[in-house]
Amino acid sequence: MAPSLESSTRGTLPIQQSSPVRLMTGMISDYMDYQQLQMRPMDEDLPLATPSPSTPAPFFVRSAVDGLSSTSASFLLTSSPLKSTSAPPTFKPYTLSPIKNDSRYSHLLGFAPQSAREAELMQALRESESRDNSRKRSMAEMQASTVLAGMYTNRAQAQLQAAEERKRRKTGKRKMGDGKAKYFSGDDFYRLCVEDDEKKEQEAAEKLKRAADREAHASRLATWQEANEAIRTKNAERRAEYSTDVASWETEKAAAKAEKRRPNWPKPKLADYGIETLLPKPKKGDHDDPEEEDSDDQSGNGSED
Repeated sequence: MAPSLESSTRGTLPIQQSSPVRLMTGMISDYMDYQQLQMRPMDEDLPLATPSPSTPAPFFVRSAVDGLSSTSASFLLTSSPLKSTSAPPTFKPYTLSPIKNDSRYSHLLGFAPQSAREAELMQALRESESRDNSRKRSMAEMQASTVLAGMYTNRAQAQLQAAEERKRRKTGKRKMGDGKAKYFSGDDFYRLCVEDDEKKEQEAAEKLKRAADREAHASRLATWQEANEAIRTKNAERRAEYSTDVASWETEKAAAKAEKRRPNWPKPKLADYGIETLLPKPKKGDHDDPEEEDSDDQSGNGSED
């Protein structure tokens, strides 16, 4: 049976890819054919068509978009926020044959060409093998990039799922408590409504208090950092003065040793130069977020440089 036109002009991957990948592969192939048609020489007497913003997309683009909307990757075409259950199409890498240092056609290229035609064919064979090796390298790089992108997507999907779970736990509280039916005019329902309103007001007040505590702590932290920076500057100046005095004393000590006498003044001590201790880091309040405390710990510490 003779091959069809499509199967005779389209390559097939050894491993069947997912539907979205096959659709996009076909669209790219059609786009390359479309470019070849646009690059063909045209009659110089005919005016060139000027594309406009209202020019419709080529048919193969519209067909690929329509086909993609009926696959597992249809969420990519919507404006809705992504969900953790929206998994991107998976890429199935296939094994590439190794790139050999020696030509696989060495038994053909080892003979001296007998004619200009044979020389041209041998050169074309070398160029074809070089292109094949270059495409293998490019394919290996593309597969490696796809695997890394898949690892990144998996981590992002896990973080998105965790965020959705936190949001669900936060907003999934029932006003009814046990979820059973209640009379809207009953005392129990009224009491639950009052308790729910009071709880919301309390949570809002606690949230405002935490924000005020964070702002106050940030102000205290900035003041602490400025004060410690001033102490470090003073300590550096006093250490420099101490080093200069020690150098002078060493000179006096050498001269006294040569003259067989005692130095005229004792060796300076660092404790006499008023080295100050850094101020302790302000502690956060009980209502502050622990995550912010971790970020504050990275911004500075209470130890001397």
